[in-house]
Amino acid sequence: MTTSRLDPDGIGVRPGVAEAVAQCVVAVAAYFGAVFASIEGIGELVLRTVGSDGRLAAGALADLVEPTTTAALAAHPVVGAGFIAAPGWLTDRDLFLAWWQGERREPLAERGVPIGHHVFDYTRHEWFQTPLATGQRHVAGPYVDYVCTDEYVLTATAPVMQDGRLIGLVGADTLLATFEDLMRDVVDAGAAADVVLVNAQDRCVVAADPLLRSGQRVDVARYGLVRPVDGLPFRVLGERRA
Repeated sequence: MTTSRLDPDGIGVRPGVAEAVAQCVVAVAAYFGAVFASIEGIGELVLRTVGSDGRLAAGALADLVEPTTTAALAAHPVVGAGFIAAPGWLTDRDLFLAWWQGERREPLAERGVPIGHHVFDYTRHEWFQTPLATGQRHVAGPYVDYVCTDEYVLTATAPVMQDGRLIGLVGADTLLATFEDLMRDVVDAGAAADVVLVNAQDRCVVAADPLLRSGQRVDVARYGLVRPVDGLPFRVLGERRA
């Protein structure tokens, strides 16, 4: 019979469960840490260019950030990336996404929208609202991205602050299918430990159990081990109890 040991949080777990959960925590943190390191360079470039109180027109913003954005797209398995302007910061538009996507790294069609118009009010979305409220990095999803890909994605965003004021966000989309492939080895290795990655709403992102679907709500209380991913809205669960 397999013996249990006492987790530091006071929960008895089988040997190997904590190790499997920890490996998943490390893998998730490493992936998004690398993505954030690249896209935050886009924001730093904008701040260096405009200074403490400067502003840009939409076209100038797009021309400025395109090389750094396409470099981020080339460096990571993301499907889209760019700079999202805060309302009122640009000189000629209220809202604008300087965003590139796909294998050909093409600009989002919104760049061609006439001045004074925009495709949709992105400020209502979780990936915009949470960094606005917290001033911190965030990853939203999985959700269906009807604006860019029409597929399930995870959207990483970080605020860009100018003298304490939000001027925009930098962001990148990862297809859920891509993220599942990237996490496959570490999740499969944790199959015996029932490893599951959940988001801030306790919905499954990836799981060792093939019957646990992405987006499905998970009863966290049924798991013997729960570990947060520092700086990200995720937790890794292990050892599901009956």
